[in-house]
Amino acid sequence: MDDLTLTLRQRKLLHYLQHQSDYVTGQALAAYLSVSSRTVRTDVTEINEMLAEKGIHIYSKRSSGYLLRAEDEKELKKLSQTNSSFLSRDERSRHIAFRLCLSDQPINLYDLEDEMFISRTTLEHDIQHLRKIYILPAPHIKFYRNKNTIFFEKDERKRRRILNRLFAQDWNYNARGNAYYRYQYLDERVVNLIMSEANYYMGQYDIMLEDINMVTLNLIIAIMYYRISSGHELTEPSDTVLRDPVSVQAADDLLDSLEGKLSCVFSNIEREEVYTHISCSRMLDADKLNLSAISEVFQKEIIQLADTYIANINKIYGIDFSGNEDFYITLLQYLRYLSLPVHFFNNAQIQADSVRAELLIELEIAFSFQPLSLDFYGSYLDYTELLYLAFCISGAMAYKRRTDGKLRTVILCHLNLSASWNLKHHILNKFRDYIDLTALLPVYIKDSYDFSQIDLVITTANKEITDDPHCDTILISPTFSNADQEKLEKYIIKRQIDKLYDQSLPSVKELFLSAFWHEKIQTETPISVMEMLAQDFISRGYVSDSYLTSLLQRESILTFTFQPSIVLMYTLTPSSRTCLSIATLDHRIKWNSYKIRTVIMAAVRPEDTTVIFRLINDLYYSGYNPNDCRFMKTKEELMKFLKLS
Repeated sequence: MDDLTLTLRQRKLLHYLQHQSDYVTGQALAAYLSVSSRTVRTDVTEINEMLAEKGIHIYSKRSSGYLLRAEDEKELKKLSQTNSSFLSRDERSRHIAFRLCLSDQPINLYDLEDEMFISRTTLEHDIQHLRKIYILPAPHIKFYRNKNTIFFEKDERKRRRILNRLFAQDWNYNARGNAYYRYQYLDERVVNLIMSEANYYMGQYDIMLEDINMVTLNLIIAIMYYRISSGHELTEPSDTVLRDPVSVQAADDLLDSLEGKLSCVFSNIEREEVYTHISCSRMLDADKLNLSAISEVFQKEIIQLADTYIANINKIYGIDFSGNEDFYITLLQYLRYLSLPVHFFNNAQIQADSVRAELLIELEIAFSFQPLSLDFYGSYLDYTELLYLAFCISGAMAYKRRTDGKLRTVILCHLNLSASWNLKHHILNKFRDYIDLTALLPVYIKDSYDFSQIDLVITTANKEITDDPHCDTILISPTFSNADQEKLEKYIIKRQIDKLYDQSLPSVKELFLSAFWHEKIQTETPISVMEMLAQDFISRGYVSDSYLTSLLQRESILTFTFQPSIVLMYTLTPSSRTCLSIATLDHRIKWNSYKIRTVIMAAVRPEDTTVIFRLINDLYYSGYNPNDCRFMKTKEELMKFLKLS
């Protein structure tokens, strides 16, 4: 059942029918689930759609009710033998948060165990996860526990913000509804009405919102309606109110219309929430966004912040973005958005490590913004905010690759003229912004051709083309497959990263040979490894005592782990020497969601900062699978694996 996107109620319905040998009436199911018979029918339809491929079906008979049957009894047995928990840990934490937001009374833990079919041990772990995800972050709602009951503080505004987050998390941008909580609490017809009215009135006033902010607006109003309907109105004005006159007029017209169609009343205090959201979310007029008009659009402080950050990037990393107007204006919009009383970023499908793995360099540049963020905004950027800044930087890096000079390239193809011509155009069609194709040649020419002015040879022949140290060779298939395209793309990115660091800096091999080594270390926790490696630098006076604190602060926001077996750790805390401390562990330890065998920690002199790019390039972009080093316990084994010995 792990691959089934069913609601908790639907899973409970399925579980109930699994243990019945005869038909169960719709009325009995409705009573068991505390819903209407119509909702039962809707749930049964959705369950049948989910289980159709497994040959499992809930049959309905008008006079008898519902019966669960399977074409293959083994499939039904698998369903019966599923994990005792119907939901993942995240889903269970969300369900608990949802219940806490709606409850006027403390919730009994025994009731939660029964609802989710889990043990007390599992529930205790879920509560700890709940604290981390929904209590510690904004809006920082207070959580109370008294023996076997739990309760959220009676702060209506905080509860609504958590509800909004819960609904928005699984909003289906490909449909009109919400996958997880659909038909639970929010009526789809009411949500559809609000969506339709909001779209109309935003259009009437030429207000453009990003998708996440439009979804949030719809949910603010929907949750507002249902909370008012259940007697939970906002009674205290908000501390953060931003009133843009056009946004206020649009909001009032929208809410006036909904009052008539939903037969409700939205007070002035309730309306303030909508005023602020639209005012903060309203996108800037693209026609006004150019260099000559930035002083009219952006506050002086925002412009100064952007200028300082771009100057810092150039100072720290030697990367000059000052001539990229598109990046500059995008950065200004991003920084302005962060400065508003409320802002939301869509975190749907961007948390995956595969996304992060493509942005390692960009994330490091983004993380260097943290001191400026603390000084200007009063807080550090969180992971999602850093990721969106990294997206901005990624676009600037792509522009830089196109404008910094193309790779002088020749193609050596052993096929006939027509096939060679076809290959040439396939390559240029995808990479003409990055390579300057100087020649299309037969392979035999290699012995007499001058490669001294060539950066890259692309060839279909599996043989040595040239021994010129400044010229690289990439072997591809005559069809230029998807794998070939990925290989060439990674090479171009790697060459770009090569340009980012000073070639006079020590090589990765030199850094590894001179590193402090700790082999076959027995430990259970990441913190103990971090303390041991950091002490190599601190005890010798290379770094200050704040080095470890800086590492831990970075880890709390943007963890160092994003793949199995090996982790690289560092901080921009100044060091008097650039060096590494490396630990190979006797057994792998759990670090977030990965099992780690090797930990590499770097201390870096300010003038050597780009050595981090070299480490990232060689460790993560060189094509080896980090999972393959999960058995490496010694310096010799690791050096050999990384081809450094």
